[in-house]
Amino acid sequence: MANSKEKLFTEFPPVSTQEWMDKVTADLKGADFEKKLVWKTNEGFSVKPMYRAEDIDGLATTASLPGEFPYVRGTKRDNNWLVRQEIEVCDDAAKGNAKALDALNRGASSIGFDICRDLVNANDLATLLKGIDPVAAELNFRCCSRKTVTLLNLLTELFTAQGVDLTKVYGSVNFDSFKKSLVKGEPVTTLVEDAKAMVEAAAALPTIAYLQLTQSTSTMLVLTFSKSWVMLLHGVTNYWLN
Repeated sequence: MANSKEKLFTEFPPVSTQEWMDKVTADLKGADFEKKLVWKTNEGFSVKPMYRAEDIDGLATTASLPGEFPYVRGTKRDNNWLVRQEIEVCDDAAKGNAKALDALNRGASSIGFDICRDLVNANDLATLLKGIDPVAAELNFRCCSRKTVTLLNLLTELFTAQGVDLTKVYGSVNFDSFKKSLVKGEPVTTLVEDAKAMVEAAAALPTIAYLQLTQSTSTMLVLTFSKSWVMLLHGVTNYWLN
């Protein structure tokens, strides 16, 4: 059996970065290296066509593990990923339920419901979640911000009536107080009151995420990734300062 620790191509002499650059320069036949091969991202980063071990010398992040700061290899320590299916439900809760059950039967482990405000009521919610085990599948909901407290209360009532262990229900209810401020320029005047109402409504569902800052909100304004985050943070800071 071959030695698994044996390095390949050890019989070839090492090639320096300058030798590689000399070869690239010759192949470019006078063309500008920066303009021809270096990619400039919208965020202002320069991405070279090749990188070598010397480019990462001294970087502490190269030795970091998954789940360790600064999380360059992700925040998860395990490899347990969820398969999420997004479902828009605007006029018929039964159709949304059928789509969700079909997705779960085909292997999805997470459902994201985008619900119109008119369907945020006990009857339609019971229809939407009929036959779905809230412990076995992660359930996520996005709806009108003014309906999120009602939605949380309805979920608590429904799962309690079904005898579900509420501490084992995972998912989220999207509530972004800054959306109107960022998209429409409207001042945020009730953030503390809204957040307090959400915290109280979600008390019975400790593993449901609900207070969110949605970076995609500012991305809707056709900004680059970094600029959209700057705008989001500016909006949050401006609120607290005023």
